[in-house]
Amino acid sequence: MTKKLRSYISLLRVKHWIKNFIVLIPAFYGGVFTKNDIILKLTAGFAVFALCSSAIYVINDYCDIEKDRLHPVKCKRPLASGEVSKAEGITLFCIVTAAAVLINAFLCGISVGGAIPLLYLLLNFMYSKSWKNKPVIDIVILVSGFVLRMFYGSYITDVRISNWLYLTLIALSLFMAFGKRRNEKMACGDATRSVLSQYTEKYLNSSMYMYLAIFLVFYALWSVDSGSLPNMIYTTPLVIIMIMRYTFDLESDAHGNPVDVILGDKFLILLGVLYAGFIFIQIYFPEVLSERIRF
Repeated sequence: MTKKLRSYISLLRVKHWIKNFIVLIPAFYGGVFTKNDIILKLTAGFAVFALCSSAIYVINDYCDIEKDRLHPVKCKRPLASGEVSKAEGITLFCIVTAAAVLINAFLCGISVGGAIPLLYLLLNFMYSKSWKNKPVIDIVILVSGFVLRMFYGSYITDVRISNWLYLTLIALSLFMAFGKRRNEKMACGDATRSVLSQYTEKYLNSSMYMYLAIFLVFYALWSVDSGSLPNMIYTTPLVIIMIMRYTFDLESDAHGNPVDVILGDKFLILLGVLYAGFIFIQIYFPEVLSERIRF
């Protein structure tokens, strides 16, 4: 792999594509994840949001070149470091955006669901241009990206999202977004992101832990809801442990980026695999657990 290609991959933030697995959540919990036609739709849907998110990363880095050069970590990004020129960045943005729009048109045609990725692009383009400098609005845009991914996954698979899942994802996204902002402010001060000067550490810290508590309450209520999986309540302690580990990592010297926090902790990844495995067996092989969990 050439150095230039590695720079392009870095600019597209390919490792951040794990966020787009949220597209798969409705089908996963809806019990249709393993159907052939659903797998093809999910693959296309994942590709749409992967390309959309990469396009936004490119344009965001383009708009933030000067500020990124002041950041101890972001200064190494391809555009800020000069490894990729501005012209190359714009060209790459146009290519991935066009690819996302074409795949989305093939998958959804002209429809309400097909407008979801376009809304994501519009909101995040405005975020990159100016809204990221507006307190609270910047957090709302970050969280909307996760919610729109789940809505898109629901639309392309025709699986209804439960009310508790919707609320749980919002609370978790708010917890991670406030945690990211808090750590950015603590690690780098206000120089690298102007909106940070308008937030106090006390506000960010209290908001982060407030939404953490709300997330755990919503998840626990979801796990005992009449429409939930029979043994889902047993995942609640595991979710609590995962959150404890994530918060432990967040309280370190990390900059608070959720992807970096998760990928940097093998134990946290293992816990996530155990959680997904338990849910998968519960939904797709329920007889395995029904014979073993009885009180």
